[in-house]
Amino acid sequence: MDGFKDAAAVQLPDVIKAAGSDGVDLIIIDTPPYSSIEAIKAAEQADLLLVPTRPVILDLRATVDLAKSTKRSAALVLNACPPGRGGEPSIVREARQGLKSYGLPVALVAITQLVAFSHALIDGRAVTEFEPKGKAAQEISALSNWLEEKIK
Repeated sequence: MDGFKDAAAVQLPDVIKAAGSDGVDLIIIDTPPYSSIEAIKAAEQADLLLVPTRPVILDLRATVDLAKSTKRSAALVLNACPPGRGGEPSIVREARQGLKSYGLPVALVAITQLVAFSHALIDGRAVTEFEPKGKAAQEISALSNWLEEKIK
């Protein structure tokens, strides 16, 4: 088994078992960006949830509820954040502090709302392909490095 595989949440146990038989030791499950039965069932199959959330109070609360409802290890990623001038914007800092108060780890890297993400999606590329040396690619690479350290 290699590459990407589409599967409904009910198929995940079989897909995960088959991947393990094929020697796969890391599976990334990506779900739609909302709390649905499918997303929750997928989350229940995970060893670690990486949950993106915008730094907006209603999103933060829903994210915490989702992360805690699955009883899985979770880390939160602040996403679609406003760009800062010479540092992290106060709304991002405040969201980070608020999330930490719930006892959930928050990624050190916040993903900024940059047009490169939209441009890359138009033709089906990741930002690391669209603009490999751009700020968006740097943020995603930094998040990947943070996650790699977390799962070791």
